[in-house]
Amino acid sequence: MVIVISEAVTQGFTQKRACRIFDIAPRKFRRWANPKPIRPRTAWNKTLEHERNAIEAAAWMPELIGKPVSHIFVHGHDSGKFFASLSTVYHVLKAKNMVEPRKHWHRTTPYVSAHALLDEGFSLLCYDGTEFRTDTGIIVWAIPVMILPQRYLLHVGHAINGVSAGDLTQSVKESYALLPEHLTTKLVAHSDRGSAMKASSTKQVIKELLGAPVHFGRPHTPDDQAWIESFIRTLKHHRDAPRSFKLVDDIIQWLNRVPDIYNNDPHSSLSYVTPLQALSGQKEVILAQRKQNLAMARLLRYTAWQTSRHSPLTEPLEVAMQPA
Repeated sequence: MVIVISEAVTQGFTQKRACRIFDIAPRKFRRWANPKPIRPRTAWNKTLEHERNAIEAAAWMPELIGKPVSHIFVHGHDSGKFFASLSTVYHVLKAKNMVEPRKHWHRTTPYVSAHALLDEGFSLLCYDGTEFRTDTGIIVWAIPVMILPQRYLLHVGHAINGVSAGDLTQSVKESYALLPEHLTTKLVAHSDRGSAMKASSTKQVIKELLGAPVHFGRPHTPDDQAWIESFIRTLKHHRDAPRSFKLVDDIIQWLNRVPDIYNNDPHSSLSYVTPLQALSGQKEVILAQRKQNLAMARLLRYTAWQTSRHSPLTEPLEVAMQPA
């Protein structure tokens, strides 16, 4: 089109008349005839090549293979090899086809009544029961007990074929003995409305133990105990969980291993701090350190971006980052 219009102009047509034949504005023709050179644009906060290489190398470390992306994110901040956000680590690994796509879902019932207690500064002692089966069909009930808001798993009790009020109170007593003293001053028990949880003997024992009544969620509303339901799913489908159990002892051995594994895994609701770190009061320090690391990384990327803009013929500047 540009060639035809140019030839028409040389034959005596005006530029405006020639452009009218093709129903385009003369200004558009001039822009097409004399295009401006395309300048490559690079975001100043784009991760640098050595940062992407460090993230990929961390994913291949033997102790991190098969672990969630959050473990690689935490490893980068703890080791000082790279400072990047969780989403950046995910996108770098996704570009290399090293992670599965995220599955997004929306909670249908976001309201949890116990949040009001947490907002008022209470700690919640939460417990529930779930069943495991051996290959021969023997049922073993797991009785997890955790403390909120730290999501620290105190103890996982067990019972054969059913959970009685005695089994439940025994697990709660063993868990209470493991609590730090500063968390016992404003402590409330919270559970669903299972038969063992609602038993008068259970409520009496826990009330005497904690000095406060048991708080129950709403009937037929599992989301009121979302934290314990989430843990039960982790308990059954954790990456280290056996796929089957031949003997009752195999189930008990797994339940005994779970507290150490769970309490040392970064948790999304704790901003990828482990429950053990949250219980020991390190959460705010770690999050502040990560925020400082990310700010420093952004500054270094901005410096490298500015350098590449002013020196397009030179090699990209590689800046070594050290933990603050």
